[in-house]
Amino acid sequence: MPTSAPISTSLLDSLITPATLAERLGTTERSLSEWRITGRGPKFIRVGRSPRYRPEAVDAWLLAQEYASTSEEVFA
Repeated sequence: MPTSAPISTSLLDSLITPATLAERLGTTERSLSEWRITGRGPKFIRVGRSPRYRPEAVDAWLLAQEYASTSEEVFA
């Protein structure tokens, strides 16, 4: 009987759920959902039907939100 390759548990274990990310960002899961729909939030991975976030993608997104003044911000 052939064996399949093991699943990369290190990657799976590092993924952040929407509930955890919403709590850490001080926002709601609904906002994260809207950000996924409009492409304004961090990049995400779908595991089945559930979105998950890589810590590196969240960090990159957070750094992209950095501005020197409010005049630099672009509101969509």
